[in-house]
Amino acid sequence: MRIALLRRGLGAAAAVALTCATTLTGVGTAQAATPKGHHEAKGHHEAVDVKLTAHGIEAPDAAEDGLVHFHISTDNPQGRQLQVFRPHEGVTLDTVLADLTKAINETDPATSAAGINAFNADAEALGGGFASPNIPVDVTEPITPGTVYLLDFSAFLADPAHPVVKALQLCPDDGDKDLAPFPRGIVIQEEQAAGPRFRTEDVDKADAPILVHNAADEIHEMAIQPVKPGTTDDDVQAFFDALAHGQQPPPPPFTGPPSGLGAISPDHTALVQAKHLPAGTYVLLCFIPDDQTGIPHAFEGMHKVVVLS
Repeated sequence: MRIALLRRGLGAAAAVALTCATTLTGVGTAQAATPKGHHEAKGHHEAVDVKLTAHGIEAPDAAEDGLVHFHISTDNPQGRQLQVFRPHEGVTLDTVLADLTKAINETDPATSAAGINAFNADAEALGGGFASPNIPVDVTEPITPGTVYLLDFSAFLADPAHPVVKALQLCPDDGDKDLAPFPRGIVIQEEQAAGPRFRTEDVDKADAPILVHNAADEIHEMAIQPVKPGTTDDDVQAFFDALAHGQQPPPPPFTGPPSGLGAISPDHTALVQAKHLPAGTYVLLCFIPDDQTGIPHAFEGMHKVVVLS
């Protein structure tokens, strides 16, 4: 999923400014009303708190643009995934959701490929994250002003006909911004001779910020899923190969719900930190369908086992 610099006419910019002023301060009120997740002091950005529950998405209606910091949590024992995206100018939300519905179908890889290509053409993926009750996730990415959408992607996978979506208005702010935490590790999502892969550097500490850059020409995500100690990438591939060929797979290596980063577009960079992630063995995974084959990238070898201390 991708993002380009937002181009706006003077009229559109004025409309955004009016919307932001109305949302953040309230038209006709004597005292400003600051929504949850919006900072009061110039130069300090509070997190945009997003909680995924069985009742929907709890999040503010507006926040500031620039270096946007999402704090994602859930009370669902199985964990939930938030996806943030922005339709391209002139593209409706319904069109983007229809693209995603095609992309996630489980019966026809050609339809999945067509869906992810359509989504790629119609919208920009701005990350989001996988969270579980004990492991919230923080995701930070530079985003320009305008409306972005928060999608409960776990709910969407279960019932795409009834998407759980919330609009978030990002308002222009000229104040100084806090710097993002300094990353401990780096992950590059790239195309190699064997296919899409993760290239890592210093990804060895649990509960540490990881800088993720999509250097490929496709959309990618980075789930961080716990696996049994001693698990290798060959073990993970053997599991996926058996599933792909309709064979009895070996026992699943996965031991819990994932954490990590939602889908980001090519040339995008995001900082992700799984809070309170315990030490252990994990595998980085991308289940975005390939834009040519429609096969999830993890089945094509886009996984990497890491040991975090």
